[in-house]
Amino acid sequence: MEMLANLTLPQLLALQWGNNLVRYFLIAGLTYLIFWKWCFPLFKHRFLYTRQPYGKDIRREIFFSILSTLIFLVPTIVLVSTKELGWSKVYLSVDEKGTGWYALSFLFVFILHDTYFYWTHRFMHLKKVYRYFHRTHHLSVEPTPLAAFAFHPLEALVESFMFLMIPLIMPVHISVLIIFTLFSLFMNVYGHLGFNLVEPEKLKKFPYNLFSHSTHHSWHHRYQTGNYGFYLQFWDRLMGTWRGGVKCGNNGKTDL
Repeated sequence: MEMLANLTLPQLLALQWGNNLVRYFLIAGLTYLIFWKWCFPLFKHRFLYTRQPYGKDIRREIFFSILSTLIFLVPTIVLVSTKELGWSKVYLSVDEKGTGWYALSFLFVFILHDTYFYWTHRFMHLKKVYRYFHRTHHLSVEPTPLAAFAFHPLEALVESFMFLMIPLIMPVHISVLIIFTLFSLFMNVYGHLGFNLVEPEKLKKFPYNLFSHSTHHSWHHRYQTGNYGFYLQFWDRLMGTWRGGVKCGNNGKTDL
């Protein structure tokens, strides 16, 4: 971690962009190959769509995801450029705040991100905003894991702002941000997986009914309404935007 403090801004940006690309292609790309290509016959009975996307859909998802990995550099640019102003609360030594806060900060970041995502997601579905921010992502009616970062640059900027806001409002160890962005990517890929890995009956029961699953986000992409949450069902349940999910293919509709 000390090494990061000695890097110049261009070096830090090059390192972060390379890391963003490697993680995207390794996690989203490998998941796509496993579920959609290599092992599709094994998971076909859990497929949530009526068809597989065309090649142009895949190319679009990859193009906009790569573009988003560049937009995700904005928080680093702002935080490093304003370091002298003392705005950032990022720290490099765990001992500075202790292991208790280190562990607790993960929970706070999780709650903050889930709240931020829900409300910004709903905002981007407003008619006057949708076409400028969110329409690009919803071009994937049957998204694959490769759509995890397939955002219009304006939406990517909104998504990245969360990771600028966190260091401005609370002390956070640099590794917490790194680990959490990795966790967030895993969950994003799962949301766009296109396969229901949890039996429909289990989705209704604790603890599965606390979280948003691939089935639920598939419903959101198909109908472009409801199920705005990222990790949890909490805000959708509270605000009356919970729509459950639709299991497509040969299995008909499932009300969750």
